[in-house]
Amino acid sequence: MPGERRAQLTHCAVAALAEHGVARATHSHVAERAGVSVSAVHSYFRTRDDLVSAALGEVEAYLLEIVSDSLGGSRPVYDALVLLATRFAQDAREKPDVIKVWLDWSTGVRADVWPRYLAVLDRLHEMAQKVFARGKREGLLADGLNLRAAARLYIGGGHTVALMQFAGVSRRELDAFIDQLVRCDLGIGMDVKVHG
Repeated sequence: MPGERRAQLTHCAVAALAEHGVARATHSHVAERAGVSVSAVHSYFRTRDDLVSAALGEVEAYLLEIVSDSLGGSRPVYDALVLLATRFAQDAREKPDVIKVWLDWSTGVRADVWPRYLAVLDRLHEMAQKVFARGKREGLLADGLNLRAAARLYIGGGHTVALMQFAGVSRRELDAFIDQLVRCDLGIGMDVKVHG
């Protein structure tokens, strides 16, 4: 079925971008991974831009879903922020291709895909800001906390968590980083307990 084939090729495109980079992956790389001809890949993605756009669409959907799922709902602010950062580390292990494409995409400041990345990043920041705003409303955070700055620091920290996972740091070190990231971003003193 065409829909299934397109989904398979898109999955292979994400893997190709993870291996070769957003700027260098080609139809040939995707065809090799999928075990099909290059012309078969071209029949679904006419141009390299079409191919890259489809793969980045998968990564964008992943990012928006994981952030929305982790930060949405009614769980406590601290717990929500820890959950998302922990999931970035977990997915660097379990979904490394998607995370590698995210990291590579974030460095393509001269590429034609950069404006799309900035648009996605703005949406991630907006979602994070809502959690920080809720923390303010609940009296957990200082009134003077700059929501936009806190969101930027936090999402950037999630990026660092993924890099740390790829670098092979210990689980203990990752957990310590995540806890400190969230506490610092929330303005919570290191000596203050936030559970129970």
